Amino acid sequence: MPLLRPTASRRLLLGGVAALCLITGPSQAADPTAEQQYWLELTNRFRADPQGELSKLVNFSSPGVWAPVKSNDPYVVNALNYFGTDAATLAAQFATLTAAPALAWNSSLNVSATNYSDLMVSLDQQSHTLDGLSIPQRIVAGGYGANWLKAGENLFAATQTLIHGHSGMVIDWGDEDGNGSAPFGTGIQNPAGHRIALLDRQFKEMGIGFQSTLIPGGNINATGPYVVTQHLGSRYRLDSGTYYSDAILTGSVYQDTIAADAFYTPGEGLAGVPVNVYDDLTDTLLLSGLTNSAGGYNISLQGLAEGITYRVEAPTTGLAAQTFTLTSTVADFGAPVIMFDNVYASFQIVPEPGGGLLCLLAGLIALTSRRRS
Repeated sequence: MPLLRPTASRRLLLGGVAALCLITGPSQAADPTAEQQYWLELTNRFRADPQGELSKLVNFSSPGVWAPVKSNDPYVVNALNYFGTDAATLAAQFATLTAAPALAWNSSLNVSATNYSDLMVSLDQQSHTLDGLSIPQRIVAGGYGANWLKAGENLFAATQTLIHGHSGMVIDWGDEDGNGSAPFGTGIQNPAGHRIALLDRQFKEMGIGFQSTLIPGGNINATGPYVVTQHLGSRYRLDSGTYYSDAILTGSVYQDTIAADAFYTPGEGLAGVPVNVYDDLTDTLLLSGLTNSAGGYNISLQGLAEGITYRVEAPTTGLAAQTFTLTSTVADFGAPVIMFDNVYASFQIVPEPGGGLLCLLAGLIALTSRRRS
């Protein structure tokens, strides 16, 4: 089952923070793979609507009562059955959850997460203490930088499918009693730490590390096929005596051609698509970026202010613009930090009905014409 390591928070002291110097691991920062972008999209769907996400992952015949088939993923069904996860308790817990802003992809967190997944494979253990480092030390070693506010880590070394792994983190099935043997109480870990971490609005960035080393056939603890580490973090900057944690605009641009489900699916992301941010009132271009190789993007909104309407466009897609305003809260990390909420905006290109057939017919007509000439 998934393992959670409690989060760590920094206590800021006005006047500066000493840097922590560690050796960076072997992995190199890179774009997310399509599968990693998909998991990030799933996590952000959960953060945007926790109750709606539960209805997508499991099946109820009536509120708090399992349907005959508990989930459309057989691995999720097996886990729910093994731990005896109680439907009524699960539904009641989810009814109390509140939404959180989106998480942005961070390649340095992905480096530290991948390095740790590789370590679990090599040592054949699912544990948070394999390298003797704290979570902050681990993410700084991956290149995240010393200006971190909060750090967290989720592990699942026997993830069968992406939905299975995501469901395990969100539902948090497991041993409520913590004694390691059946019966497992409600079949939900107490506290539901993975779920709590994924909904923590003070986390703003995420890296999802699938192992990059081959899993030995003899492994009994880190068995995969996905050995997963999730690293979560947030950062700050100090400007004129005030601490800020800036908003990030994140999302994806994809063509809904594989699953046709109005949601990102691996293989649907479009790379190199421009994404622009304007002041909606003055029509001034303020920021721009490009989608990465998986179709995702992340644009820092540092310098933008609350009370102004901004516009996001992906002009080459021909899709309608989206607008947003910034919101913030003040968090106490020993000193007040103004934390701006991340913003999510995805652009879904829906193929025109019959478009594929028309292209095929056009190709056949062209081929016939060439043969006749």
